[in-house]
Amino acid sequence: MISRILIISTSREMAPQPTVPIGAAWVAEGLQLAGFHVKLLDLCFQRDPLHAIGSSLRTFQPDGIALSVRNLDNCDFLSPVSFLPELKQMVDFIKSVTDARILIGGAGVSIMPVQLLEYLGLDHAVVGEGERAAAEFFSCPDGDALATVAGVVGRSGEMVGGPCRLPPDAVPPRLHRWVDTGRYLMYEPVLPVQGKRGCANRCLYCTYRRIEGESWRLREPGAVVDEMATLVDVTGAREFEFVDSIFNQPEGYLEALLEEILKRRLKATLRISSLAPKGITRAQIKLMERAGITSLVVTPESACDTTLAALRKDFTERDIHHAAELLAGSGINVLWCFLLGAPQEDDSSLAKTIRFINTGVRKRDAAFITTGIRVYPGTGLHQQAIEDGLLDASHNLLMPSFYFSPKLSPQEARRALEQGISDLSRCIFVSDTRQSSVSTLRRIGTLLRLPKPFWSYAGYLNTITAGRRAISREWPTLPARQK
Repeated sequence: MISRILIISTSREMAPQPTVPIGAAWVAEGLQLAGFHVKLLDLCFQRDPLHAIGSSLRTFQPDGIALSVRNLDNCDFLSPVSFLPELKQMVDFIKSVTDARILIGGAGVSIMPVQLLEYLGLDHAVVGEGERAAAEFFSCPDGDALATVAGVVGRSGEMVGGPCRLPPDAVPPRLHRWVDTGRYLMYEPVLPVQGKRGCANRCLYCTYRRIEGESWRLREPGAVVDEMATLVDVTGAREFEFVDSIFNQPEGYLEALLEEILKRRLKATLRISSLAPKGITRAQIKLMERAGITSLVVTPESACDTTLAALRKDFTERDIHHAAELLAGSGINVLWCFLLGAPQEDDSSLAKTIRFINTGVRKRDAAFITTGIRVYPGTGLHQQAIEDGLLDASHNLLMPSFYFSPKLSPQEARRALEQGISDLSRCIFVSDTRQSSVSTLRRIGTLLRLPKPFWSYAGYLNTITAGRRAISREWPTLPARQK
């Protein structure tokens, strides 16, 4: 009978900032509520992860181990790095020193569970939410019943028990009980909060629907504010970031949540990690300012209707420009995110995006530019890559593989950016966020109590690192077909 479970948050990525393992903490809480003795080992700040794992195995002596995998790689076309070799090293070490029952889960696992099980030599994975699935998995008396747990898949890929979708408030989040929040607050004084799960959109490249479900599942606004108020009291945090897939969807939830924050007079600074440009109103912006929103991320991905349609977006160029006009009159800092090389991208569509960056992005704001799009199995982009001859159908996609429009080469895109963008200092590339100067500037800002999103330092960063940025390097050429 399993009674002691060690949860291991395996993410060690520090760029652009270390990410609090909110999902692992939720699962830890769910397991404890189910009656298990639980310990969460966070490897983010461990210099020697194998030593940390070995120490926890010796002292805690678990008979169940849950591995949380957030990302498979850094999703950087210009400097791709896979996190899987280190993960496999951890798994091999664990298997060599203990016979404990092992379950893997997390966002990275949900995207391609069968491929990961084969690569790691494991037998069971959670797809989607793990709070209840993990408890039922470790409660099973024998191996034959494990594959029947809802949300769990084996190497065959079959989910015998069907998917497991919980009411969003089924497990109360108590982040501070499981995570050293003070350590994270030293790097950037902000904690994550999730108001809902799932996504009803159908974007060509996105994996949210597989990870969290295909419909919106909303937490009660009062429960969300309760969580934030508790974190203020216990951790001293005064800044929170809403990490919902899209903060302003479905219609009406933004207003309900922010009105509850105002009603409760929560004294905190707030950020939004993803806002869709469609449907933004002046009243919403005013409400966000009153509630304490100081920065947000808008994710149009392109400023051209042809590319937006290819990405299956439900908004248009007109929506993007209207959102920019409304936000230009606000005091909220804005980061605009774009994907270069999407299906149907060519020199004319890229020119529209560049023109928007020049005219629609205020001088105080920034543009985050991702070059190439990471391809994941089961997405529309995966099929598009096969049809365009960029990927072989047998490719398992475990290692970083990217889509870049056949109508535009990476080298042509680079030249267009260099020649077309009027102020490159306000543009950030994924590789830029991994420079040590980003961490230094962020830590200085934290020490001086000038908390800002990392991208607020873009201008300083690009001045300091002139000549060493992603735009200054040779960009890769995609092979004729990735196998």
